[in-house]
Amino acid sequence: MRLNSVTTLYGLLVLFTVAVSCTDERKSFEPYQFDETKKLVAFVEDAAGLVKTKGDSAFRDFGRKNGKWLKGNRYLFVYDLNGTCIFHPVTPELIGRNILHMKDLNGKPVIGEIVQIASDTNHPFGWVHYLWMEPGEINPEYKSSYIMRVTDPAGRVFAIGSGNYKQKAEKIFISDMVDSACIQLEKKGLDVIPHLLDRSGKYYFYDSYIFILDEQGNALVDPSFPGLSGRNLLPMKDAIGKPIVQEMIDKLKTKSTAWLSYMSKSPDENKPVKKLVYIRKITIDQKGYIVGSSIRLEKPIWLKI
Repeated sequence: MRLNSVTTLYGLLVLFTVAVSCTDERKSFEPYQFDETKKLVAFVEDAAGLVKTKGDSAFRDFGRKNGKWLKGNRYLFVYDLNGTCIFHPVTPELIGRNILHMKDLNGKPVIGEIVQIASDTNHPFGWVHYLWMEPGEINPEYKSSYIMRVTDPAGRVFAIGSGNYKQKAEKIFISDMVDSACIQLEKKGLDVIPHLLDRSGKYYFYDSYIFILDEQGNALVDPSFPGLSGRNLLPMKDAIGKPIVQEMIDKLKTKSTAWLSYMSKSPDENKPVKKLVYIRKITIDQKGYIVGSSIRLEKPIWLKI
């Protein structure tokens, strides 16, 4: 009987371990390729869970130096949905202040975008990318912060987040940006184009931006050469001779979205760099357009096309 009891106990422990392991394989990780991204998302999700159960008493845990929640340049920040800072361990003088209109070095209203994400009841989580000063550094760096909406036991609603400097670009960063631009274009038409060209807006980060072509390859939005918008890009080839614009047009003849890779000429390197472009076909006033953006592929290349 004792052996059976021990065996049963051992079996329960194994089942418990398996259950914990399965729980840790979060569905929220599915869109991401890089471990550093998954770790940041888990960090914010776990912190939100603590606020959900403990309320603002969780902030004491978040502010404990060299603990789980505050180490090096990794920390949490919390805002209410009006833009008032509720918690910030690195810049405590912000706490209690409404900084809704605070901007990054490009003029992007960072806090406004954070609040906007958490205020979306249908999709209350997402990313903000902004140019910020990393503590101890001379030059600004891009920072990517993951934001979540959380409600505490008292019913108060907060935006909680944390960020990585020099975050590797994920595919979902680009597809989300393009999909969002398409929604705006389909709602408001081509009048939204100046908004897409605004470098302080949500459609510019790192070296990624929105472009728009018509089905004949004419550029409506060509941020890399804004003075030449309207030129025909159909003859354009990448660094190894691939007719990339023609390939985009061909891909979208049978699909509404597509991913393509190409080799880009880089002014900073002797060799071409591989880039990935996401494109989407939309219709405005019965005319077809291609909306897209691209990212530089990281090594090792994790996507086979």
